[in-house]
Amino acid sequence: MIDSIFEVLKELNRGHFYRIWRMAQNNELEELTEEEQRLGRIMLEHSDEYFNQFEFADVLANHDFDRESESNPFLHVVLHAAAEKQVEDRNPIEAFQFYNAMLRNKCTQHEAIHILSAILIKFLFPILKGRGKFSLNSYCKLLKKYKSRRPEKIFELLESEPDAIVDEAVDPKSAQIMEELHATFEDKDFGSIEEAQAFADALMADKNAEPITDFLGLSPEQMYRILYRPFTEVSDIVALNKDLCKEELLDIPIVKEAEYFLRRLGELQPLRSTAKGNLPQAFARELHDRFPDHPLFHYPIRSEGEDLKISALRHLLNMAGWIKKRNRKFSLTQKGEAVVKNGFGVDDFYRLFEIYTQKFNWAFRDFYPALDIIQQSALFSCYFLHQKAKTPIHVSELSTHFIQAFPTILDEVGNYLSMEPEKIVGNAFCVRFIERFCEYFGLVNIQREERRSAHADYFLQIRPLFEKIFLWTLNSTKET
Repeated sequence: MIDSIFEVLKELNRGHFYRIWRMAQNNELEELTEEEQRLGRIMLEHSDEYFNQFEFADVLANHDFDRESESNPFLHVVLHAAAEKQVEDRNPIEAFQFYNAMLRNKCTQHEAIHILSAILIKFLFPILKGRGKFSLNSYCKLLKKYKSRRPEKIFELLESEPDAIVDEAVDPKSAQIMEELHATFEDKDFGSIEEAQAFADALMADKNAEPITDFLGLSPEQMYRILYRPFTEVSDIVALNKDLCKEELLDIPIVKEAEYFLRRLGELQPLRSTAKGNLPQAFARELHDRFPDHPLFHYPIRSEGEDLKISALRHLLNMAGWIKKRNRKFSLTQKGEAVVKNGFGVDDFYRLFEIYTQKFNWAFRDFYPALDIIQQSALFSCYFLHQKAKTPIHVSELSTHFIQAFPTILDEVGNYLSMEPEKIVGNAFCVRFIERFCEYFGLVNIQREERRSAHADYFLQIRPLFEKIFLWTLNSTKET
C-alpha cells in the first residue's frame, strides 16, 4: 500500500497531472486507467481549493512547495487517493474502522478521508526526507488511538505527535537470547574480535537450530523461513504436490465459485460497473443467491458491497489476471478465457492458493484488528493441522496453540470492543484461517451443529485432499 504511494509520487509529474485534469474537465476520464480516474475525480472534488494550481500544473512543473507555508495540491490529491483506497480495500483494517468512526461522529465522507490523510502524512514525511521506513504497526496504533477522539480535535492533537517513526517493541525471545549470549561471553577469554565473533556466530546457529516446543518441534531458523520465505525455500519442511487430479478440485468451494464467476462473466460480458466501480447489481445478486456466505441465514443484497465474499472473489480473480475492468466495464482477460475454455486446472488452483495466502488481505472481510501474523503463519498452522487434526479436534485447541506460538499478538489488540484479547485473537484466527482459508480451499471439514455455531465452537478434521496437497518432509521425530 505504502510502496504504491511512492510509485505514484515518482511517476506522476506535473505534466501528467495536467493531462488528467484536462481530461477530467472534458468528461473523458473513462479513457484513463482506474488509478488515473480516481485522481481525476479527486482533482475535480478539490477544484474550488486548487483550481489555479491544477489549471497551470504544467507551468508549475519545477515549483517546490514549502511545507511550512504552502499546501502542495498534488501531494494532497495523491494522499487523498491513497486514504480512499485504504478504506475501499480495508487495508489496513484500522483505516476502514477509523473512517467509519469519523462518519459516526458526523463527518462527511470527504472530511473523514482528509483526517485519515493527515494521520498518514505524519508517517510519510520522515520517509520522504530519507529518515526511516514506514511502520505499518505504528500507523495502525495511531489510527486506533484517535478513532475515539472528536474529529475537530484530531488535527490539533496531531501537532503534538512526533514525526519520527515509532520503534517496534523488542521481541522477548530475542531479548532472552541476547541475555544468554552476554552471560556466556562473561566466562570466555577471547584472543581477538574475530575469535569472539566466530564463537557468537556458532552459538547463535546452535540456538536457531534447537527445536522449540511452542513451535511443535520446529527450530527458530525453520520457523523464520516458514514465515518469511517462499515455498521454494522450505522444501526441507514441506512442498506442494503439483500432481493432483483435476477431478479432486471440483468440490472445493473457491473453485466452484471462481468457475461460475468466470463462465457467467464470459457469457454476459462486458458488464458495466456501478458508479462505485463494483459489479452490477443483478450479477452480484446472482452470485450471492447461488453461493450464500451463510446458507442457514440467507439475506437479500442490494449491491456487491453488502456481500464481502463476492467482493473478495472479484479482487482475487482480478489479482490472478483472469478478469479486468476497462472503461468501467468488466470482462475476461485472455487468461480468463483460457480458464473457461479448458476448465479449472491444478495450476489454476495453485494460482489462487498463492494469491490468497501471500497477496490478498485476509482482514478485508472482517472488523478485527490487522493481526497480520495470522495470515503470515498460515503454513505453520497447517503444520499443526497435519499433526493434530487427522481426527476431530476442537477449534479452540488450535487457536490456543497459535497464541502460545505468537504471544505478542495479544499486545496488538488493545481494548478492542471491550473483549478479552485472547477472545479477539481466537475469533479472528478461526474466521480467517479455519473458515475463510482452510474450509474455503477444501482443506478441512467443519462439524457444526444443525444451526450454525458461534465462532470458536466447533470441531474440525483435515480432509484427504489436505494430505495430498501438503507433502511434509520433516523427520517424524520432530512431530509431537
